Amino acid sequence: MSLRLRPRNAWEALDLGFALGRVHAKRAYGTWLALFVPAAALALAIFHDQPVWAWLLLWWLKPLFERAVLQLYAAEIFGEHPRIRDIVRGFPRLAWRSGALGALTLRRFDFARSLHLPVFQLERLSGREARSRNAVLDRDARGAAVWLTTMLGLVDTILAIGASLAIAFLVDVQTPLGTILEGWFRGRFEHGVDTLYGAICALVSMTLVEPFYVACGFTLYLQRRTALEGWDIELRFRQLAARVADESRPPAAARHVAAALAAVAVALGIGAASPPAQAQREPAREVARVLADPEFGHEQQVSTLRYVGPRMKDDKKERKVDWDWLRILMEMVANGARAIAWAAATIAVLVILYFGARWVRLKGLGTGTRERPQFLFGLDVRPESLPDDVAAAARAAIESGRLREALSLLYRASLVRLMDEGLEFLQGDTEGDCLRTVKRGIAPGRAGYFAQLVEAWQLIAYAHRALARDAALALADGWPAAFPPPAAQPREARA
Repeated sequence: MSLRLRPRNAWEALDLGFALGRVHAKRAYGTWLALFVPAAALALAIFHDQPVWAWLLLWWLKPLFERAVLQLYAAEIFGEHPRIRDIVRGFPRLAWRSGALGALTLRRFDFARSLHLPVFQLERLSGREARSRNAVLDRDARGAAVWLTTMLGLVDTILAIGASLAIAFLVDVQTPLGTILEGWFRGRFEHGVDTLYGAICALVSMTLVEPFYVACGFTLYLQRRTALEGWDIELRFRQLAARVADESRPPAAARHVAAALAAVAVALGIGAASPPAQAQREPAREVARVLADPEFGHEQQVSTLRYVGPRMKDDKKERKVDWDWLRILMEMVANGARAIAWAAATIAVLVILYFGARWVRLKGLGTGTRERPQFLFGLDVRPESLPDDVAAAARAAIESGRLREALSLLYRASLVRLMDEGLEFLQGDTEGDCLRTVKRGIAPGRAGYFAQLVEAWQLIAYAHRALARDAALALADGWPAAFPPPAAQPREARA
Protein backbone atom coordinates (compact mmCIF):
# COMPACT_ATOMS: atom_id res chain seq x y z
CA MET A 1 0.00 0.00 0.00
CA SER A 2 1.54 3.32 -1.06
CA LEU A 3 -0.27 5.34 1.63
CA ARG A 4 0.85 5.10 5.22
CA LEU A 5 -2.30 4.66 7.28
CA ARG A 6 -2.24 6.05 10.80
CA PRO A 7 -4.77 7.78 13.06
CA ARG A 8 -5.47 11.27 11.64
CA ASN A 9 -8.15 13.84 12.16
CA ALA A 10 -10.47 14.75 9.31
CA TRP A 11 -8.53 17.85 8.20
CA GLU A 12 -5.25 15.93 8.05
CA ALA A 13 -7.04 13.35 5.91
CA LEU A 14 -8.13 16.09 3.49
CA ASP A 15 -4.57 17.38 3.33
CA LEU A 16 -3.43 13.83 2.54
CA GLY A 17 -6.01 13.80 -0.26
CA PHE A 18 -4.46 16.86 -1.87
CA ALA A 19 -1.05 15.18 -1.64
CA LEU A 20 -2.50 12.04 -3.28
CA GLY A 21 -3.98 14.17 -6.05
CA ARG A 22 -0.64 15.90 -6.71
CA VAL A 23 1.31 12.62 -6.84
CA HIS A 24 -1.08 10.98 -9.31
CA ALA A 25 -2.17 14.19 -11.06
CA LYS A 26 -0.99 13.13 -14.53
CA ARG A 27 -2.89 9.85 -14.62
CA ALA A 28 -5.91 11.25 -12.73
CA TYR A 29 -6.35 14.11 -15.18
CA GLY A 30 -5.76 11.73 -18.06
CA THR A 31 -8.55 9.44 -16.84
CA TRP A 32 -10.90 12.39 -16.30
CA LEU A 33 -10.20 13.94 -19.70
CA ALA A 34 -10.54 10.62 -21.53
CA LEU A 35 -14.19 10.50 -20.47
CA PHE A 36 -15.04 14.17 -19.96
CA VAL A 37 -13.77 15.66 -23.23
CA PRO A 38 -15.89 13.45 -25.53
CA ALA A 39 -18.94 14.04 -23.33
CA ALA A 40 -18.31 17.81 -23.34
CA ALA A 41 -17.86 17.90 -27.12
CA LEU A 42 -21.12 15.99 -27.59
CA ALA A 43 -23.03 18.24 -25.17
CA LEU A 44 -21.73 21.43 -26.79
CA ALA A 45 -22.62 20.07 -30.22
CA ILE A 46 -26.17 19.29 -29.11
CA PHE A 47 -26.66 22.60 -27.28
CA HIS A 48 -24.55 24.71 -29.62
CA ASP A 49 -27.03 27.59 -29.49
CA GLN A 50 -27.37 27.44 -25.68
CA PRO A 51 -24.00 26.41 -24.17
CA VAL A 52 -25.28 27.06 -20.65
CA TRP A 53 -27.46 23.96 -20.89
CA ALA A 54 -24.44 21.91 -21.98
CA TRP A 55 -22.53 23.05 -18.91
CA LEU A 56 -25.51 22.27 -16.67
CA LEU A 57 -25.82 18.75 -18.13
CA LEU A 58 -22.12 18.00 -17.60
CA TRP A 59 -22.28 19.42 -14.07
CA TRP A 60 -25.14 17.03 -13.30
CA LEU A 61 -23.15 14.06 -14.67
CA LYS A 62 -20.08 14.73 -12.50
CA PRO A 63 -20.74 11.71 -10.20
CA LEU A 64 -20.29 9.43 -13.23
CA PHE A 65 -16.86 10.78 -14.14
CA GLU A 66 -15.78 10.75 -10.48
CA ARG A 67 -16.12 6.96 -10.42
CA ALA A 68 -13.41 6.50 -13.03
CA VAL A 69 -10.98 8.74 -11.10
CA LEU A 70 -11.69 6.86 -7.85
CA GLN A 71 -11.02 3.57 -9.63
CA LEU A 72 -7.58 4.87 -10.60
CA TYR A 73 -6.74 6.12 -7.08
CA ALA A 74 -7.86 2.83 -5.47
CA ALA A 75 -5.67 0.81 -7.83
CA GLU A 76 -2.65 3.11 -7.45
CA ILE A 77 -2.48 3.05 -3.64
CA PHE A 78 -2.57 -0.76 -3.64
CA GLY A 79 0.38 -1.01 -6.01
CA GLU A 80 -1.51 -1.59 -9.22
CA HIS A 81 -1.04 0.60 -12.28
CA PRO A 82 -4.02 0.13 -14.60
CA ARG A 83 -3.99 1.61 -18.04
CA ILE A 84 -6.33 4.49 -18.70
CA ARG A 85 -7.63 2.64 -21.73
CA ASP A 86 -8.70 -0.28 -19.54
CA ILE A 87 -10.51 2.02 -17.10
CA VAL A 88 -12.37 3.72 -19.94
CA ARG A 89 -13.25 0.38 -21.50
CA GLY A 90 -14.71 -0.94 -18.24
CA PHE A 91 -16.42 2.33 -17.32
CA PRO A 92 -20.02 1.32 -18.29
CA ARG A 93 -19.91 -1.79 -16.11
CA LEU A 94 -18.20 0.15 -13.30
CA ALA A 95 -20.88 2.87 -13.37
CA TRP A 96 -23.72 0.35 -13.38
CA ARG A 97 -22.35 -1.71 -10.48
CA SER A 98 -21.57 1.31 -8.27
CA GLY A 99 -25.04 2.84 -7.92
CA ALA A 100 -24.75 5.49 -10.63
CA LEU A 101 -28.53 5.74 -11.02
CA GLY A 102 -29.01 6.75 -7.39
CA ALA A 103 -26.05 9.11 -7.57
CA LEU A 104 -27.72 11.00 -10.44
CA THR A 105 -31.17 11.14 -8.82
CA LEU A 106 -31.78 10.79 -5.09
CA ARG A 107 -28.20 11.35 -3.92
CA ARG A 108 -27.22 14.04 -6.45
CA PHE A 109 -27.30 16.84 -3.89
CA ASP A 110 -25.55 14.86 -1.14
CA PHE A 111 -22.89 17.24 0.16
CA ALA A 112 -20.91 14.28 1.54
CA ARG A 113 -20.84 12.56 -1.85
CA SER A 114 -17.06 12.21 -1.91
CA LEU A 115 -17.08 10.34 1.43
CA HIS A 116 -19.90 7.98 0.41
CA LEU A 117 -18.63 7.19 -3.09
CA PRO A 118 -16.16 4.43 -1.96
CA VAL A 119 -18.99 2.70 -0.09
CA PHE A 120 -21.02 2.24 -3.27
CA GLN A 121 -18.09 1.65 -5.61
CA LEU A 122 -15.33 -0.16 -3.67
CA GLU A 123 -17.44 -2.01 -1.10
CA ARG A 124 -20.30 -2.59 -3.58
CA LEU A 125 -22.92 -1.95 -0.89
CA SER A 126 -26.46 -0.79 -1.58
CA GLY A 127 -29.76 -0.31 0.17
CA ARG A 128 -29.88 -0.66 3.96
CA GLU A 129 -26.28 -1.88 4.21
CA ALA A 130 -24.99 1.21 2.40
CA ARG A 131 -27.08 3.54 4.55
CA SER A 132 -25.80 1.89 7.73
CA ARG A 133 -22.19 2.16 6.56
CA ASN A 134 -22.64 5.82 5.59
CA ALA A 135 -24.20 6.59 8.97
CA VAL A 136 -21.15 5.16 10.73
CA LEU A 137 -18.74 7.07 8.47
CA ASP A 138 -20.69 10.33 8.95
CA ARG A 139 -20.28 10.40 12.73
CA ASP A 140 -16.91 12.12 12.71
CA ALA A 141 -16.31 12.87 9.02
CA ARG A 142 -19.48 14.31 7.50
CA GLY A 143 -18.67 17.86 8.58
CA ALA A 144 -15.30 17.76 6.82
CA ALA A 145 -16.88 16.20 3.72
CA VAL A 146 -19.54 18.91 3.55
CA TRP A 147 -16.92 21.64 3.97
CA LEU A 148 -14.86 19.99 1.22
CA THR A 149 -17.81 20.13 -1.18
CA THR A 150 -18.60 23.73 -0.24
CA MET A 151 -15.07 25.09 -0.49
CA LEU A 152 -14.15 23.32 -3.73
CA GLY A 153 -17.49 24.39 -5.19
CA LEU A 154 -16.57 28.00 -4.41
CA VAL A 155 -13.11 27.48 -5.92
CA ASP A 156 -14.77 26.09 -9.06
CA THR A 157 -17.07 29.11 -9.29
CA ILE A 158 -14.28 31.63 -8.67
CA LEU A 159 -12.05 30.05 -11.32
CA ALA A 160 -14.86 30.07 -13.90
CA ILE A 161 -15.90 33.67 -13.23
CA GLY A 162 -12.29 34.85 -13.07
CA ALA A 163 -11.42 33.25 -16.40
CA SER A 164 -14.55 34.70 -18.02
CA LEU A 165 -13.78 38.20 -16.73
CA ALA A 166 -10.18 37.90 -17.91
CA ILE A 167 -11.31 36.98 -21.41
CA ALA A 168 -13.90 39.77 -21.40
CA PHE A 169 -11.28 42.35 -20.37
CA LEU A 170 -8.62 41.18 -22.82
CA VAL A 171 -10.67 40.98 -26.00
CA ASP A 172 -10.68 43.91 -28.41
CA VAL A 173 -14.31 44.86 -27.83
CA GLN A 174 -14.75 45.55 -24.13
CA THR A 175 -17.90 44.27 -22.45
CA PRO A 176 -19.22 46.35 -19.52
CA LEU A 177 -18.58 44.73 -16.16
CA GLY A 178 -22.21 45.14 -15.16
CA THR A 179 -23.33 43.18 -18.22
CA ILE A 180 -20.91 40.35 -17.42
CA LEU A 181 -21.94 40.11 -13.77
CA GLU A 182 -25.61 40.29 -14.73
CA GLY A 183 -25.09 37.39 -17.11
CA TRP A 184 -23.41 35.28 -14.44
CA PHE A 185 -25.60 36.00 -11.45
CA ARG A 186 -29.01 36.53 -13.09
CA GLY A 187 -28.73 34.11 -15.99
CA ARG A 188 -29.33 36.80 -18.63
CA PHE A 189 -26.95 35.44 -21.23
CA GLU A 190 -27.01 36.52 -24.84
CA HIS A 191 -26.55 33.52 -27.07
CA GLY A 192 -23.31 33.76 -28.98
CA VAL A 193 -19.58 33.45 -28.73
CA ASP A 194 -19.37 35.12 -25.32
CA THR A 195 -21.70 32.53 -23.80
CA LEU A 196 -19.69 29.71 -25.37
CA TYR A 197 -16.48 31.11 -23.85
CA GLY A 198 -18.17 31.27 -20.45
CA ALA A 199 -19.36 27.66 -20.68
CA ILE A 200 -15.90 26.46 -21.73
CA CYS A 201 -14.30 28.33 -18.80
CA ALA A 202 -16.78 26.69 -16.42
CA LEU A 203 -15.97 23.23 -17.83
CA VAL A 204 -12.22 23.85 -17.52
CA SER A 205 -12.57 24.95 -13.88
CA MET A 206 -14.65 21.84 -13.19
CA THR A 207 -11.87 19.71 -14.69
CA LEU A 208 -9.21 21.36 -12.52
CA VAL A 209 -11.11 20.79 -9.26
CA GLU A 210 -12.75 17.36 -9.59
CA PRO A 211 -9.69 15.02 -9.35
CA PHE A 212 -8.67 16.65 -6.06
CA TYR A 213 -12.26 16.46 -4.81
CA VAL A 214 -12.33 12.70 -5.38
CA ALA A 215 -8.86 12.20 -3.83
CA CYS A 216 -9.79 14.11 -0.65
CA GLY A 217 -13.03 12.18 -0.25
CA PHE A 218 -11.17 8.88 -0.71
CA THR A 219 -8.52 9.67 1.93
CA LEU A 220 -11.26 10.85 4.31
CA TYR A 221 -12.96 7.48 3.81
CA LEU A 222 -9.68 5.63 4.50
CA GLN A 223 -9.13 7.68 7.65
CA ARG A 224 -12.57 6.71 9.00
CA ARG A 225 -12.06 3.02 8.21
CA THR A 226 -8.66 3.18 9.91
CA ALA A 227 -10.18 4.72 13.05
CA LEU A 228 -13.07 2.26 13.12
CA GLU A 229 -11.33 -1.00 12.22
CA GLY A 230 -7.64 -0.43 12.97
CA TRP A 231 -6.44 -0.89 9.42
CA ASP A 232 -3.06 0.61 10.30
CA ILE A 233 -2.46 -2.00 13.04
CA GLU A 234 -3.48 -4.87 10.79
CA LEU A 235 -1.17 -3.71 8.02
CA ARG A 236 1.71 -3.31 10.47
CA PHE A 237 1.26 -6.84 11.80
CA ARG A 238 1.16 -8.22 8.29
CA GLN A 239 4.39 -6.43 7.43
CA LEU A 240 6.10 -7.65 10.62
CA ALA A 241 4.91 -11.22 10.06
CA ALA A 242 6.24 -11.19 6.52
CA ARG A 243 9.61 -9.79 7.66
CA VAL A 244 9.95 -12.31 10.51
CA ALA A 245 9.07 -15.17 8.16
CA ASP A 246 11.73 -14.02 5.71
CA GLU A 247 14.40 -13.66 8.41
CA SER A 248 13.64 -16.92 10.25
CA ARG A 249 13.41 -19.17 7.19
CA PRO A 250 16.47 -21.56 7.28
CA PRO A 251 18.47 -22.39 4.18
CA ALA A 252 17.67 -25.48 2.10
CA ALA A 253 20.44 -27.72 3.60
CA ALA A 254 19.38 -26.92 7.14
CA ARG A 255 15.79 -27.78 6.28
CA HIS A 256 16.86 -31.22 4.97
CA VAL A 257 18.87 -31.96 8.16
CA ALA A 258 15.98 -30.88 10.36
CA ALA A 259 13.61 -33.17 8.46
CA ALA A 260 15.97 -36.14 8.93
CA LEU A 261 16.30 -35.52 12.68
CA ALA A 262 12.56 -35.25 13.01
CA ALA A 263 12.13 -38.62 11.28
CA VAL A 264 14.62 -40.27 13.66
CA ALA A 265 12.89 -38.76 16.68
CA VAL A 266 9.54 -40.10 15.53
CA ALA A 267 11.01 -43.56 14.96
CA LEU A 268 12.50 -43.64 18.44
CA GLY A 269 9.33 -42.40 20.02
CA ILE A 270 7.26 -45.23 18.59
CA GLY A 271 8.95 -47.81 20.80
CA ALA A 272 8.61 -45.84 24.00
CA ALA A 273 5.96 -47.08 26.42
CA SER A 274 2.99 -44.84 26.98
CA PRO A 275 2.38 -43.74 30.60
CA PRO A 276 -0.17 -45.70 32.56
CA ALA A 277 -3.76 -44.51 32.57
CA GLN A 278 -3.71 -44.18 36.35
CA ALA A 279 -0.88 -41.56 36.15
CA GLN A 280 -2.87 -39.55 33.60
CA ARG A 281 -5.98 -39.45 35.81
CA GLU A 282 -4.24 -38.20 39.00
CA PRO A 283 -3.80 -34.52 37.90
CA ALA A 284 -7.46 -34.29 36.87
CA ARG A 285 -8.62 -35.50 40.29
CA GLU A 286 -6.35 -33.02 42.07
CA VAL A 287 -7.68 -30.12 39.99
CA ALA A 288 -11.29 -31.15 40.73
CA ARG A 289 -10.58 -31.34 44.47
CA VAL A 290 -9.01 -27.88 44.54
CA LEU A 291 -11.90 -26.30 42.62
CA ALA A 292 -14.42 -27.88 45.01
CA ASP A 293 -12.99 -25.86 47.92
CA PRO A 294 -15.31 -22.96 49.03
CA GLU A 295 -12.52 -20.45 48.50
CA PHE A 296 -12.67 -21.10 44.75
CA GLY A 297 -16.43 -21.49 44.37
CA HIS A 298 -17.52 -18.34 46.23
CA GLU A 299 -17.80 -14.82 44.76
CA GLN A 300 -18.59 -11.71 46.75
CA GLN A 301 -18.63 -8.05 45.74
CA VAL A 302 -18.25 -5.38 48.40
CA SER A 303 -18.82 -1.69 47.57
CA THR A 304 -18.22 1.21 49.92
CA LEU A 305 -18.32 4.97 49.56
CA ARG A 306 -15.38 6.92 50.79
CA TYR A 307 -14.75 10.66 50.47
CA VAL A 308 -11.38 11.31 48.87
CA GLY A 309 -11.65 15.09 48.35
CA PRO A 310 -9.88 17.87 50.24
CA ARG A 311 -10.83 18.57 53.81
CA MET A 312 -12.25 22.02 54.45
CA LYS A 313 -11.56 23.76 57.74
CA ASP A 314 -14.59 25.16 59.52
CA ASP A 315 -14.38 28.94 59.67
CA LYS A 316 -16.88 30.02 62.27
CA LYS A 317 -15.90 33.69 62.14
CA GLU A 318 -18.63 35.81 60.62
CA ARG A 319 -17.45 37.62 57.52
CA LYS A 320 -18.78 41.02 56.61
CA VAL A 321 -19.98 41.32 53.03
CA ASP A 322 -18.54 44.31 51.15
CA TRP A 323 -21.22 45.90 48.96
CA ASP A 324 -19.17 48.88 47.82
CA TRP A 325 -18.73 47.40 44.35
CA LEU A 326 -22.51 47.34 43.85
CA ARG A 327 -22.81 51.00 44.85
CA ILE A 328 -20.02 51.96 42.40
CA LEU A 329 -21.69 49.96 39.65
CA MET A 330 -25.04 51.63 40.21
CA GLU A 331 -23.42 55.08 40.14
CA MET A 332 -21.71 54.25 36.86
CA VAL A 333 -25.00 53.03 35.34
CA ALA A 334 -26.80 56.17 36.54
CA ASN A 335 -24.14 58.50 35.15
CA GLY A 336 -24.16 56.66 31.84
CA ALA A 337 -27.95 56.81 31.58
CA ARG A 338 -27.88 60.53 32.40
CA ALA A 339 -25.28 61.21 29.68
CA ILE A 340 -27.24 59.20 27.13
CA ALA A 341 -30.45 61.06 28.01
CA TRP A 342 -28.78 64.48 27.60
CA ALA A 343 -27.23 63.42 24.29
CA ALA A 344 -30.58 62.12 23.00
CA ALA A 345 -32.33 65.31 24.04
CA THR A 346 -29.69 67.47 22.33
CA ILE A 347 -29.91 65.47 19.12
CA ALA A 348 -33.72 65.65 19.18
CA VAL A 349 -33.65 69.45 19.58
CA LEU A 350 -31.16 69.84 16.73
CA VAL A 351 -33.22 67.62 14.46
CA ILE A 352 -36.38 69.56 15.26
CA LEU A 353 -34.66 72.90 14.58
CA TYR A 354 -33.17 71.66 11.32
CA PHE A 355 -36.38 70.25 9.88
CA GLY A 356 -38.38 73.19 11.22
CA ALA A 357 -36.12 75.69 9.48
CA ARG A 358 -36.22 73.58 6.32
CA TRP A 359 -40.03 73.47 6.42
CA VAL A 360 -40.26 77.25 6.96
CA ARG A 361 -37.90 77.85 4.05
CA LEU A 362 -39.73 75.46 1.73
CA LYS A 363 -43.10 76.96 2.64
CA GLY A 364 -41.80 80.46 1.99
CA LEU A 365 -42.71 81.70 5.45
CA GLY A 366 -39.46 83.56 6.04
CA THR A 367 -39.75 87.30 6.58
CA GLY A 368 -37.84 89.85 4.60
CA THR A 369 -36.35 89.82 1.15
CA ARG A 370 -33.22 87.76 0.69
CA GLU A 371 -30.32 88.84 -1.43
CA ARG A 372 -30.52 87.42 -4.92
CA PRO A 373 -27.69 84.90 -5.53
CA GLN A 374 -25.35 85.40 -8.47
CA PHE A 375 -24.19 81.77 -8.67
CA LEU A 376 -26.10 78.57 -7.99
CA PHE A 377 -24.21 75.24 -7.79
CA GLY A 378 -21.48 76.66 -10.02
CA LEU A 379 -23.77 78.24 -12.66
CA ASP A 380 -23.73 81.96 -13.42
CA VAL A 381 -27.29 83.24 -12.89
CA ARG A 382 -26.67 86.93 -13.45
CA PRO A 383 -29.08 88.38 -16.05
CA GLU A 384 -26.26 90.14 -17.96
CA SER A 385 -24.58 86.77 -18.60
CA LEU A 386 -27.43 85.65 -20.90
CA PRO A 387 -27.82 86.38 -24.64
CA ASP A 388 -30.82 88.29 -25.96
CA ASP A 389 -32.35 85.25 -27.68
CA VAL A 390 -31.76 82.30 -25.37
CA ALA A 391 -33.56 79.68 -27.50
CA ALA A 392 -31.73 80.65 -30.68
CA ALA A 393 -28.34 80.62 -28.97
CA ALA A 394 -29.09 77.21 -27.45
CA ARG A 395 -30.21 75.81 -30.81
CA ALA A 396 -27.05 77.10 -32.48
CA ALA A 397 -24.90 75.42 -29.81
CA ILE A 398 -26.76 72.14 -30.34
CA GLU A 399 -26.31 72.33 -34.11
CA SER A 400 -22.55 72.73 -33.60
CA GLY A 401 -22.41 69.71 -31.21
CA ARG A 402 -22.02 71.64 -27.94
CA LEU A 403 -24.87 69.98 -26.02
CA ARG A 404 -23.48 70.70 -22.55
CA GLU A 405 -23.16 74.41 -23.31
CA ALA A 406 -26.70 74.54 -24.72
CA LEU A 407 -28.27 72.82 -21.71
CA SER A 408 -26.27 75.05 -19.34
CA LEU A 409 -27.61 78.12 -21.13
CA LEU A 410 -31.22 76.90 -20.95
CA TYR A 411 -30.83 75.95 -17.30
CA ARG A 412 -29.29 79.30 -16.29
CA ALA A 413 -31.86 81.26 -18.28
CA SER A 414 -34.69 79.35 -16.62
CA LEU A 415 -33.33 80.11 -13.14
CA VAL A 416 -32.86 83.81 -14.01
CA ARG A 417 -36.40 84.07 -15.40
CA LEU A 418 -37.84 82.34 -12.30
CA MET A 419 -35.97 84.71 -9.97
CA ASP A 420 -37.23 87.65 -12.06
CA GLU A 421 -40.75 86.38 -11.45
CA GLY A 422 -40.22 86.42 -7.69
CA LEU A 423 -39.09 82.92 -6.76
CA GLU A 424 -36.32 82.95 -4.17
CA PHE A 425 -33.37 80.56 -4.23
CA LEU A 426 -30.69 80.36 -1.57
CA GLN A 427 -26.96 80.38 -2.17
CA GLY A 428 -26.61 76.74 -1.01
CA ASP A 429 -29.64 75.27 -2.78
CA THR A 430 -29.20 72.11 -4.80
CA GLU A 431 -30.97 71.09 -7.99
CA GLY A 432 -33.48 69.19 -5.87
CA ASP A 433 -34.20 72.23 -3.70
CA CYS A 434 -34.70 74.44 -6.76
CA LEU A 435 -36.99 71.87 -8.35
CA ARG A 436 -39.17 71.66 -5.23
CA THR A 437 -39.38 75.46 -5.06
CA VAL A 438 -40.39 75.66 -8.72
CA LYS A 439 -43.07 72.97 -8.39
CA ARG A 440 -44.56 74.87 -5.46
CA GLY A 441 -44.45 78.34 -7.02
CA ILE A 442 -45.39 78.08 -10.73
CA ALA A 443 -47.94 76.41 -12.98
CA PRO A 444 -47.72 72.61 -13.42
CA GLY A 445 -46.98 72.86 -17.16
CA ARG A 446 -43.94 75.06 -16.71
CA ALA A 447 -42.81 73.01 -13.70
CA GLY A 448 -42.90 69.87 -15.89
CA TYR A 449 -40.67 71.51 -18.51
CA PHE A 450 -38.25 72.65 -15.80
CA ALA A 451 -38.13 69.10 -14.36
CA GLN A 452 -37.23 67.71 -17.81
CA LEU A 453 -34.53 70.35 -18.18
CA VAL A 454 -33.05 69.54 -14.75
CA GLU A 455 -33.05 65.81 -15.52
CA ALA A 456 -31.28 66.38 -18.86
CA TRP A 457 -28.71 68.65 -17.22
CA GLN A 458 -27.95 66.12 -14.47
CA LEU A 459 -27.62 63.37 -17.08
CA ILE A 460 -25.02 65.22 -19.14
CA ALA A 461 -23.26 67.18 -16.36
CA TYR A 462 -22.96 64.60 -13.57
CA ALA A 463 -23.60 61.19 -15.11
CA HIS A 464 -21.47 62.07 -18.20
CA ARG A 465 -23.93 60.29 -20.46
CA ALA A 466 -24.74 61.33 -23.99
CA LEU A 467 -28.05 63.07 -24.65
CA ALA A 468 -29.91 62.57 -27.90
CA ARG A 469 -29.68 65.53 -30.24
CA ASP A 470 -33.42 65.47 -30.90
CA ALA A 471 -34.16 65.63 -27.15
CA ALA A 472 -31.87 68.65 -26.77
CA LEU A 473 -33.53 70.40 -29.72
CA ALA A 474 -36.95 69.73 -28.20
CA LEU A 475 -35.85 71.39 -24.96
CA ALA A 476 -34.50 74.41 -26.87
CA ASP A 477 -37.69 74.76 -28.94
CA GLY A 478 -39.89 74.41 -25.86
CA TRP A 479 -38.09 77.06 -23.82
CA PRO A 480 -39.86 80.15 -25.33
CA ALA A 481 -43.27 78.61 -24.60
CA ALA A 482 -42.36 77.79 -21.01
CA PHE A 483 -40.62 81.11 -20.36
CA PRO A 484 -42.11 83.81 -22.63
CA PRO A 485 -40.61 87.29 -22.68
CA PRO A 486 -41.64 89.47 -19.73
CA ALA A 487 -43.70 91.79 -21.93
CA ALA A 488 -45.86 88.87 -23.16
CA GLN A 489 -46.06 87.14 -19.81
CA PRO A 490 -49.52 87.13 -18.17
CA ARG A 491 -49.88 89.08 -14.98
CA GLU A 492 -51.13 86.15 -12.93
CA ALA A 493 -47.98 84.16 -13.76
CA ARG A 494 -45.82 86.59 -11.81
CA ALA A 495 -44.98 85.75 -8.21
